[in-house]
Amino acid sequence: MKSLLLPIAFVAVALAGCSTDEPDTSSAAPGNAAASSAAPSAAQSTAAAPSSAAPAGSGSAAAGGCPVDDATLRKAFQANAEVAGSIILGKGFKDISCYQGWATALTQPEQMDTAVVVFKYDSAKKSWAAVMGGTDNVCGANVPAAIQPHLKNC
Repeated sequence: MKSLLLPIAFVAVALAGCSTDEPDTSSAAPGNAAASSAAPSAAQSTAAAPSSAAPAGSGSAAAGGCPVDDATLRKAFQANAEVAGSIILGKGFKDISCYQGWATALTQPEQMDTAVVVFKYDSAKKSWAAVMGGTDNVCGANVPAAIQPHLKNC
């Protein structure tokens, strides 16, 4: 498993490094406001060490709230009564994947199918929101096509 994570982390760091070379006006996509307002040197230092980029749950990381942890996503999940009412969370989230203000996570219910929950980072509010959850094609209608390949649960 560790051998698989290293190439994925390398690609993520490489992509983050490439995005800082572009002018802010061309990379101003939804969910990227935090990245465009940060100085390039700050963005590069957070991309090199995503696990220590920001305190857990602070949402101040350079890549639109990424990285994000289980506790932060649980709050967002519970704040959306519609999603929380239709999905059994179980022991919490696992396999959290985060990219440019979008995140997915798998639930851990007992004796039930695992569900995927999609989250979106609101840079104005500096908080995460649960968008949708389910067991089949959750990302298709909810996550932009360009973001989907970067989220492992899509």
